[in-house]
Amino acid sequence: MAGKITISTIAKEAGVSKTTISRYLNGNYGYMSEATRAQIAQIIEKYDYVPSGIARTLKSKKSKLIGIVVNTMRYNVASKTVMGMQEVFEHSGYATIICCSNDDPAAEDSAIQMCLNQQVDGIVIIPCCNEAKKYQALYDRGIPIMLCMRRVQDWKHGCVYVRHEPLIQAMLLHLHEQGFEKARFLLDVDSFVDSFHKRRMGQEFARLAAEYFGMTAQESVVLVGRDEDRIHRALDDYLTAYPGQRKALMAVNTHTLFLTLAHLTKHGVKIPDELGVCGYDALGWSELVAPGISAICQPMYRMGVAAGEEMMTALCEQKSCEREIALDGETFFRASTILK
Repeated sequence: MAGKITISTIAKEAGVSKTTISRYLNGNYGYMSEATRAQIAQIIEKYDYVPSGIARTLKSKKSKLIGIVVNTMRYNVASKTVMGMQEVFEHSGYATIICCSNDDPAAEDSAIQMCLNQQVDGIVIIPCCNEAKKYQALYDRGIPIMLCMRRVQDWKHGCVYVRHEPLIQAMLLHLHEQGFEKARFLLDVDSFVDSFHKRRMGQEFARLAAEYFGMTAQESVVLVGRDEDRIHRALDDYLTAYPGQRKALMAVNTHTLFLTLAHLTKHGVKIPDELGVCGYDALGWSELVAPGISAICQPMYRMGVAAGEEMMTALCEQKSCEREIALDGETFFRASTILK
């Protein structure tokens, strides 16, 4: 389409009023139907439309605002990471706008648009999408963007994450040396198609489980999503499998580990005699419960600081975020996986 794209252009093509478009851009969806929202979003993407005020701000001056889009608020997993970011931003004189996608791609789109509508100078995202396309679109528009915690397939720009492979290797070697004969990984996804990040973790676990325990990938890695009943069924199935063999289980995150321990405790399962338990702990509570839980701990705060510092460097130098920053985590071996 020739000529300047305006709110009027978008409204005319969508068959709605300019007020409706304005409400959409400000995240005020009110009584707007899903169909209308989807149609407006499609037209905005079609024309790569950015409200003129936002475009002027991004090009000519700083709003001193940074958008932070987290994937979940569950168990405050992202809280330390956000804290690290905020300390860097506040020290540099920036305020933050924090949104949560609840691992919903549509909600993430809305959160990103909300940040843009507030004329943020840059956006840090803990992504819930597996493909780089939508993040690349922001990058191509000259918006400083930094991904954090999760790796995204084909994303070649700013990102900070933890090297999971050596952590998983250290934990499985520990289980093997302790005399466990089988090990299983509970992953909180429904399909590996949905998560490049979790797929890499599952592949590494399966590779090592085959080497140490002679298990197939189907035996060693179980996809349970985030449904509590599915996690319970997976645990019950595993407890009855491989009779006479010492088994261990690893949970992919704090949420899954918490539900695992609650279920096993409720049913009187002896840890580690009947089942060794380990997992990812983002909050530091695994050493406080009895027995102490063997855990992989990620440097959540340091990830936030690294993401914040990379964003600040990009803004100060008026460039995009390009560095891939890989951090090391720690493994702690405690009573839950130590056989006497």
